[in-house]
Amino acid sequence: MFSVFFASDRSSSGKSMVTLAFSKKVKEMGYEIDVLKVGPDFIDPIIISNAVNTKVRNIDPFLIPLRSLNSLVFNCCGNSADTNCTDVLNNLNMNKAFIVEGAMGLYDGNSYSIAKKFKFPIVLVMDSKRISSTMASVIFGLKKYKKGINVCGVILNNISSARHYKIISDEIKNNVKNTEVFGYILNNEAAFGIKERYLGLVTPIASNFKQNKSKFETVVNNIKNEVFRNIDLDLMIKTLKRESKGFNNLFFNHVNRMKRRQFKLENNKATNVLFARIKRKRRIKIAVAYDKAFFFYYNFNIEILKSFGAEIVFFSPLSDKTIPKGVSMIYIGGGYPEIYINNLAKNQGMLNEIYKFFENNGIIYAECGGLMYLSRGLVYKGEYWKLSGILPLDVTMDNTRLSLGYRIVHLKEESFLGDAGLKINGHEFHYSGIIAGGLRQNNTRRDSADLKNVFECESLASPGVLIPEGYNVLNVIGSYIHLSFFSNKIIARNIMDNAAKI
Repeated sequence: MFSVFFASDRSSSGKSMVTLAFSKKVKEMGYEIDVLKVGPDFIDPIIISNAVNTKVRNIDPFLIPLRSLNSLVFNCCGNSADTNCTDVLNNLNMNKAFIVEGAMGLYDGNSYSIAKKFKFPIVLVMDSKRISSTMASVIFGLKKYKKGINVCGVILNNISSARHYKIISDEIKNNVKNTEVFGYILNNEAAFGIKERYLGLVTPIASNFKQNKSKFETVVNNIKNEVFRNIDLDLMIKTLKRESKGFNNLFFNHVNRMKRRQFKLENNKATNVLFARIKRKRRIKIAVAYDKAFFFYYNFNIEILKSFGAEIVFFSPLSDKTIPKGVSMIYIGGGYPEIYINNLAKNQGMLNEIYKFFENNGIIYAECGGLMYLSRGLVYKGEYWKLSGILPLDVTMDNTRLSLGYRIVHLKEESFLGDAGLKINGHEFHYSGIIAGGLRQNNTRRDSADLKNVFECESLASPGVLIPEGYNVLNVIGSYIHLSFFSNKIIARNIMDNAAKI
């Protein structure tokens, strides 16, 4: 068993590409792989999970409490809705690789704290374009800047020639101790430019993905082959196995704790309402919007809803004409509704179905792109597109700025999320914005007087400054915040308890 944490000095260095290629390669070698992504990113996990047919888990100490982070990282009890802890422990595969992709630079965000906490051996993926001997000093600095981490190796990306590689690798070998240089990736736009063009535009959850699946697999295999054309994979795995002792010790300590915990629960017949699966008289059906316009969801949110009795059924606001039958709640996540706004706006059957569900007091929870979909309409590239009109507000993508960062959400009024005073953590990332005062006031089904804010949020950058959020009408809440149910599972339980009444 071994682990690896791919990091760098910055974003866009090639971490995602190497993580994808390495995951694909070692799985083909017969390893059981667990792939994790640091931070709140949605897109990389979707692409990698489809490339290697393995669910990728987001890990983030702000979104996930420390008491749950161990179980999520080790994938050993505590994060699955359907798997008994004893079954997991009895079927551990020691021919296993834990593969982690960091976020941004090594000392940005939470990458350093995650690598340190779990003692992952770190492999730096360094963009070597327009740099030569100086690269060794950058690697030396990353290795020595803070204590408690293990930078054990380097992969040099965007190398222009064998001579370019030799200059950098010799400098590293001569001046940075205990750091292997595993090899290099050539600066080959023909091979890797396609990753941005193809994987970025044809996501694996697209409605036409079945037709494109073979092309997608060809691209993934091409990336894998190009990445490892000049990398010593045997040396890399040998080094990682040697340097994974710290992580392995943590893993087995966790396994033993889980065995003791499971034994205690079984013998005492104890139940923890926040972690045990809830048994209901009937399964509560939740319709989750999932297509190429809406696909930003934390996997653990879905699993937590299941653990409280949800039956998840997926539907497409783009192509379906009706919502699934018998649902008690609709969950619409983020994505790229603006790209597909023409089709979304023209699908009046679905818009009317969702509005009818709303009129019948059905529960609808929407985040970011879902908020846009529930609005009166969207301004995009100078054109106004009429949408559901459930939330009496208008949204624009024109002349807007990025809103980004971790958020602490404070419930200020009772709703299906829970009582006033509850808190939950989340993350915000969007370019769209709500138009102050709105547009086309007469072209709406709801009056703006119906709209209220049911929670407030504060940014970690501005603690104590509370901003109105959580746009609510009847049993509908739309928000720009992607909530982490892991940070307060009571919220998910409240959602399910209220959905059970529908």
